[in-house]
Amino acid sequence: MLIAVLTALAAGLTACGSGPSQVNTAVIVDGKAIQVDEVQGLLDKVVKEQKAAKPLAQQHKLDLVAREAVSQLVLHQLLLKAAREENLTASPEQVDQAIAQDPFKDELPADGSVPTEALAQQLVYRARDLRDTITDQLLMVQLADKFFDKLQITMDYTTVVSDQQGAKPESMRDQAFAKAREFAANPDDVAGLIAKEKEAGGDAQEGAPFPAIQSAPLAATPMFGAGEGTVVAFEPSAEQALWVVGLIRQRDTNATVDSSQAPQVQPAELVAVGKRMLQPYAERSDIEVSPRYGVWDMAALGVAPNEGELSGLVLTPKDAAQQ
Repeated sequence: MLIAVLTALAAGLTACGSGPSQVNTAVIVDGKAIQVDEVQGLLDKVVKEQKAAKPLAQQHKLDLVAREAVSQLVLHQLLLKAAREENLTASPEQVDQAIAQDPFKDELPADGSVPTEALAQQLVYRARDLRDTITDQLLMVQLADKFFDKLQITMDYTTVVSDQQGAKPESMRDQAFAKAREFAANPDDVAGLIAKEKEAGGDAQEGAPFPAIQSAPLAATPMFGAGEGTVVAFEPSAEQALWVVGLIRQRDTNATVDSSQAPQVQPAELVAVGKRMLQPYAERSDIEVSPRYGVWDMAALGVAPNEGELSGLVLTPKDAAQQ
């Protein structure tokens, strides 16, 4: 499994502005500052050593790499916290074995065949300290293993499946965000809102159970990382014209789930699920990203360019009270 995970992983900007609260700070995680120099060092290494970065530089897209570097450094801090609390560890022997396999030895294609976001991720993997990169992946697999087959959420949900027509058509994203804010502002009225959606022929349901083990791709989405009372709006797949808006009624991490019909989980999916299991730690952490890189995107567990480009919406009860 270890080699398969690493093989799947391998397949798969100069900043300006001011720091969050300290000069030359890229991001602060619970008081720990990660410096701009560290992020810039990774970016410089990518540009110097990776031919695949040249098209991104020519297209003025190195900001994607910078944001990915900040994202991975934040996730590293969250993984350290999760490992302590969940008693997880990647032994030196495991890490040495993985390093001996050199999962990142293959040169990345520079012909544009790899999607830019996936390319940015792979470039940063290679630029970071290899031991840290591999340790992070192993810990995410362990985190997924600990929760995956016992995690079930119960959610009131509705969906958005097309752009609204009319004089001022709204995008699906805007519609989903508007519904999410309505759910968060009036959680006691969600049942009534869902009833109206069902009467109108929409795909909506109250109290729907979702076992994580029955859908690994879905288990990597914000609905499985969100706490009880949280409202989420997200796009399950970029290949489908569909947004989900849901209110998490229950998050059971020790559920009895029938796994007999569960599909086989691919290694890369397991890593993605492990990453999603970091969401509770992110929500309990103070993550302050420098405006020069963007804003923290809880739905993506990464850095977005700005509030207008968030990949989704995660509104905790605390967030809703502040609106």
